[in-house]
Amino acid sequence: MKISNGARLIFWVTAIFALGLLVRAESGQRRTSLPAQKHAAPPIRILDQNGRQAVSGIPSPNGTTVDVAVGPGGGFTFDPDTINISVGDTVRWTWGSSGHSVTSGPPCVADSQYCSPNDTNCSPGSLSNVGTVYTHTFTNAGSYSYHCLSHCLLGMTGTVIVSGGCTPSGWSAGTDLPSVGARLTGVYFQANGKFYAMGGRSSDSAGSEFTHPFEYDPGANTWTTKSATYPDNHVNNMACGVLTDAGTPYIYCVGGSAVTIPDIADRVFRYDPVADVISPVAAPWPAVMGMVLPGGFTVLNNKLYILGGFDTITNGGQGTNQIWEFTPSPAAWVQKSTVLPVPLGYIPTTTIGSLIYTGGGSDITAGALTDTTNSFVYNPMANTIGTIAAIPRATGETRALNFNGLMLVMGGGRTAPNPSSEVDAYDPVANSWMVNSPVPAFVNARRNFPTDTDGTTRIWLTGGYDSTGVPTASTERFCQGGGTPTPTPTATATATATATATHTPTATPTATGTATASPTATATVTASPTATPPPGVRATPTPRARPTPAPRP
Repeated sequence: MKISNGARLIFWVTAIFALGLLVRAESGQRRTSLPAQKHAAPPIRILDQNGRQAVSGIPSPNGTTVDVAVGPGGGFTFDPDTINISVGDTVRWTWGSSGHSVTSGPPCVADSQYCSPNDTNCSPGSLSNVGTVYTHTFTNAGSYSYHCLSHCLLGMTGTVIVSGGCTPSGWSAGTDLPSVGARLTGVYFQANGKFYAMGGRSSDSAGSEFTHPFEYDPGANTWTTKSATYPDNHVNNMACGVLTDAGTPYIYCVGGSAVTIPDIADRVFRYDPVADVISPVAAPWPAVMGMVLPGGFTVLNNKLYILGGFDTITNGGQGTNQIWEFTPSPAAWVQKSTVLPVPLGYIPTTTIGSLIYTGGGSDITAGALTDTTNSFVYNPMANTIGTIAAIPRATGETRALNFNGLMLVMGGGRTAPNPSSEVDAYDPVANSWMVNSPVPAFVNARRNFPTDTDGTTRIWLTGGYDSTGVPTASTERFCQGGGTPTPTPTATATATATATATHTPTATPTATGTATASPTATATVTASPTATPPPGVRATPTPRARPTPAPRP
């Protein structure tokens, strides 16, 4: 019987398709670290991102093991996708289907803190088959994101929230910074669980800039002056954050000033705390033009965002309204088309979920700084910005932190009665503020100080200008006691692009021997909707005009 040409064609197409599937299946099996018939991973070797034996990863004698299913039922999920554990606990991932990985870091960006099957070669990584078991013990508090290399774009992501591991509960004194200092930038480096104070200076005199990073070990309560040397002395008021390049996390720092020198650096460098090496990044910040200090800054999806800034030259010194986005690999900057509703500098800024929030910031007119209550939410994906309920007090020259899904604005400010030690907490779901709750006020009021958090359990701060305007060395540390915290649900509201902020500075500088300025009420914000302060929260104060000496940024 003759076979038609059409039948022959169908036969060969089917055969080639089947062969392709077979080859892919065999190739996928070779790529996995374990054959399908095995049901256990090899012994776990906990190594750091440079392949060296890590001191962490030892299960606590009292620790528990929490199970997570990987791809159950052939789906592209981790079940459960978010778990709460304590320091010393172990997470055990078991593969319910093939072709998946557990890789630490934000979606599709490996940060080499941990990964299946054995915590090595996290980038580019490998996939494992059904029945694989991978475990990792968490010895530092914090919020740890992870994803599947193959299906991260399909939403196969998870989070391990680790609490505990610190005493006493509440605020307590830590070991002093190695020197009095101000205008340093604080960075928590999750890969080793340590806190870094980058840049800064010991006084407002020429030549007082620090030349090496300071490292704080929370476990030992000790500071170490590192050997790495900054590339220049323009290290005051830098914007710094942890970004990952080729699977290795670094501390990236942008811009900065030096005492008595009018120009501002546009250079970018990165610091590897593990290797203790600083290296240049060939992507200077285009916004600087020799005169702009970075404003608020935060990291989202492995990108560093800078909102606003301080133009130290134009009109005697003024705020800026630009928004910039930096990507580490390849290193590049993008100026966003959206701008802040009002120009601001020194903006407390942080990331919660997929949105960037601000609370306060400095109005800068003719070089005079005035604290404000401006509060915004910026959506980088939609590139829109809108107002939120205004922070209950005017502040600036400090940081905002994401602590269990709340934005904490930490003290700061220079307009009397500032500087402050007050901690204002913004709930993005309720669009409301709380004062000194759930985190109480710290002890010593200050501004222009380094601070950061592990996100769930601990907060560190040190240095800065005290209430008399003098740099201090005092360190304070906060411990969240009383069990595992429950993070606030991530806000999903879309930022409205019709902000209603009104910029109304009326400062008139007076040329005298000590050049002073007298600004009146600064930019105001009409929040929509307006949240009603809970009992005990004082109404938003209106900044009063006060003579302010020209700052030395």
